[in-house]
Amino acid sequence: MNNIIFKSEKESARFNMNILRASMESLNLRELGQSIIENQIDLTILRIPCENLPQISKLETLGFSYFQTDTLVYYYVNFDNYTPLELRNKDLSFIPAVSGDAPLLGSLVDQIFPGYTNHYNTNPFIEKHNILEGYKEWVIDFIEKENKYVFLVNKGNKTIGFATCTVENGEAEGVLYGVLPEAAGGGVYSDIIRYTQSFMKDMGIGKMKVSTQVQNYAVQKVWSREGFFMMKSYATIHINSLLNYSRIPNINFDIFITDDDIKNYGTLSGDINPVHFDDEFAKKLGFLQRISHGLIANAEMSKYFGMEFPGNGTLFMSYYYKFLKPLYPNQNYKVVITVPYFDEVKNIYKCLVKIYDGQNELCLLSYNDLIKKQPA
Repeated sequence: MNNIIFKSEKESARFNMNILRASMESLNLRELGQSIIENQIDLTILRIPCENLPQISKLETLGFSYFQTDTLVYYYVNFDNYTPLELRNKDLSFIPAVSGDAPLLGSLVDQIFPGYTNHYNTNPFIEKHNILEGYKEWVIDFIEKENKYVFLVNKGNKTIGFATCTVENGEAEGVLYGVLPEAAGGGVYSDIIRYTQSFMKDMGIGKMKVSTQVQNYAVQKVWSREGFFMMKSYATIHINSLLNYSRIPNINFDIFITDDDIKNYGTLSGDINPVHFDDEFAKKLGFLQRISHGLIANAEMSKYFGMEFPGNGTLFMSYYYKFLKPLYPNQNYKVVITVPYFDEVKNIYKCLVKIYDGQNELCLLSYNDLIKKQPA
């Protein structure tokens, strides 16, 4: 698996978020971090081989919240030493889907997959009703496309399921198979596997793979009976940077850090590090001039959250800062606040503060978990 990073336009549109897809044999944190910042990414869906799981702890250095959402397992069959078995159900027929079958396929997905869980379900920032729509889009997008195949599975005159497959670089993949609950059993799912195996072998394809979440034991048992062997596994990681997504319109205002602000904060905190007070000392450290204390910006945010939004009674539960560039005194900075999550019942808010300099370059990210207390 080569390192591949791209913005997923379809997923971004579906979930109204900027979503990045990344598949990495070995983590490249610099490349990944740059892609997240430059594309204002809300969610990165990262896949990494399970044998490289120890690398995941390195994601801490990116400064974004992340967690493992699932483990994806891949099963392979080699047709050089395996011959697909004959169908058990002789009354099944497999019809290539055409564009007019899109509504039927959508209906099948609604009936087959309403309770199926995958990595999306574990993320609190994803609108769950859009997950099933993604399956529909995925299946329908395969219709009449080059190297993609969609088969309607008919039993008599009734369509009871479907199969989607693809061929890439001489290797076939069974992407998504489904059988209506009332038609399940009796070897129907096995026959779908057998048919697609035979179809691909007859095309001259030498190898085929299928994949699922590791907890989906039932299909893995079937695959094992049909000649597949598990050969690869990948951890799916969600990185919630949330740089663009907001449940309310963006909040915008400017801040200006003065020399007096730095002096007063130094006196209050006892932090009189010369990097904040001596231009020549700061230049020797690689800065353009003295820099402000980082938490002066936090004081500005505390004032805003406590007095403006969410307003009086608001308390910090936690916050996390990621400094990308220093804040210099006597310069204007633009503040953008987004709210990717709030609980109207508990009055809990997650707010992201982004601070930009005069060249519109991102200087600071601040993730704030807030609660607004109500008077008794």
